[in-house]
Amino acid sequence: MKKIFKILKWISVVLLVILLIGIGYVRFSRMLDYSFGGNTDTSYKVLETKLEYKDLYFDLDSEIRIHGVLFKPDTTEIIATIYHHLGQGLTAEYTKQFYKPLLDNGFQVFAVERRGDGNSNGISNNLLTLKKDALSVFDSFIERKDVKNKPIIIWGQSLGGAFATMNASERNDKINGLIIEGTFNSLTRVGQHFVPQIKYLIPLILNDDFPAEKEIKKITQSIVIIHSEDDDQIPITLGEELYNASNKTNTSFWKIRGEHIEGILNYEKEYITKFKQLIKK
Repeated sequence: MKKIFKILKWISVVLLVILLIGIGYVRFSRMLDYSFGGNTDTSYKVLETKLEYKDLYFDLDSEIRIHGVLFKPDTTEIIATIYHHLGQGLTAEYTKQFYKPLLDNGFQVFAVERRGDGNSNGISNNLLTLKKDALSVFDSFIERKDVKNKPIIIWGQSLGGAFATMNASERNDKINGLIIEGTFNSLTRVGQHFVPQIKYLIPLILNDDFPAEKEIKKITQSIVIIHSEDDDQIPITLGEELYNASNKTNTSFWKIRGEHIEGILNYEKEYITKFKQLIKK
């Protein structure tokens, strides 16, 4: 009997070691990063739109070139720039539907496509690399003559909300405000939402490179968090948790109805008012 227990003990030890090695490998190899940044074939040849726009390219090194599209008002004088961090796998070809009312009210909008999305090359399999990309492109973009000396508002939707919060936190003194919609408070929490079967393992195997709950506290500019109670992709509870972690003196929470990140389509006037209020403060 003692021999049996001894064997079982050693089996348990071996299994535990294998589990720990597996957890360490998944975490440090950053295997799960691809789940958030993984690419699909989203490239397009020419943007099909009647909106006035200009393609911009940012060379980060000899191999990586990030693409973005700067949409401009037709006749209205530019009152501010909206720097738009897009949702996972989205491109300017998709998000162009959001921009006309903003352009009509004097905003120019820059939609940046992350590495491997749209007409940006590379592979987005490392969130730290994507974070570095985002800040490098932002720093280059705000040096443009048609951007300097005008208010800048960062806008992020869904996964783009995590990038937007990070961007605003890291460049707080360069912006006038932040608007985020349908986003979450941490990669860990959204990972637990999508894979509840292993929710206790998620903090061990996933690198939380975008801890929005911590980053949002560093932002002193005005923040608007928007979330639909009908959102079936990112539950409103995660948006509420992010709001609860924020500084209430400069942050507001706007609860809406409708599909995931379609607020500007359903609440056009109210949405534009939120942007205008940020540049007046």
